[in-house]
Amino acid sequence: MSRKNVLTAETQRRRVNNSLGLCASAVLLLLSSCEKEITVNLPDSEKKIVVEGSIEQGKHPFVLLTRSSPYFAPISDFTNNLFVTDATVIVSDGIVTDTMQGGVNLEIYYPNPVFAYTSDLITGEVGRTYFLTVIADGKTLTSSTTIPTPVPLDSLWFKEDPGADDDSLGYVWAHLTDPDTIGDAYRWYSQILGRQSRLLPNDGSVFNDKFINGQSFDFAYDPSSDPLAPQDTNALPLFYFAVNDTVVVKFCTIDNASYTFLNSLENIRFANGNPFAAPASVFTNIKGGGLGGWCGYGASYDTLVMTLPQ
Repeated sequence: MSRKNVLTAETQRRRVNNSLGLCASAVLLLLSSCEKEITVNLPDSEKKIVVEGSIEQGKHPFVLLTRSSPYFAPISDFTNNLFVTDATVIVSDGIVTDTMQGGVNLEIYYPNPVFAYTSDLITGEVGRTYFLTVIADGKTLTSSTTIPTPVPLDSLWFKEDPGADDDSLGYVWAHLTDPDTIGDAYRWYSQILGRQSRLLPNDGSVFNDKFINGQSFDFAYDPSSDPLAPQDTNALPLFYFAVNDTVVVKFCTIDNASYTFLNSLENIRFANGNPFAAPASVFTNIKGGGLGGWCGYGASYDTLVMTLPQ
């Protein structure tokens, strides 16, 4: 081996050692930098009025008003400023205008009391548009909604789930004929009498006729659960109705603005805590800088006693 070759190999070895030393130094520097505390000053988010209001044919309207709260705010900040009790809330059907009265209400989220604004002068009618004005915290919020013509379900029945532990468990099935008009949208509620205190929207309670316009089809729902109720009072066994349950189903038609709001709200709830979920926002039909929704419901009701086919 020539001296030239020996020197070249030695030079290469030294260069590799130097490179490894530089890499090790870089790693140590990087690790030490990771220990540095980083303080991020989050800007204060603006508190907004959140509107939750609805009107149904044959019933009086109600409106709940709360304030949004920054994500990292103390829990006391949220609870102490939850309900807005000093707002002026006005509802109109285009003929009658009424300033709604605020007070503690036990019916909306029975048996949980909430502060709500109600009107005894306005009663929902199919086909009418209802206008809402909220004056609070120096802002004026407005919205409007329509009560569409109800589209009742053709039929309801109980069907067991072959994958359940026994044949007494299953789902409520329904048959719906969607009118041949594009833009219909729906919302499903249910209540197991004796086990649930009120009608509750199910998971995925809203859908529209984008892919089913003018069609007649079957679909199914499992029981709803009440996040405000003690766990042992929710529909059990979990995810199923049971034989001998008596279930009330409320099936509503809603306008497109209500569907957009409610659908975005459900999408956010489904994605809660999922790091792989696509970023999404809750849409609102409240104008003037508020959040939430003002929704009209064209409702139809059915009662089903769960029995297996003979």
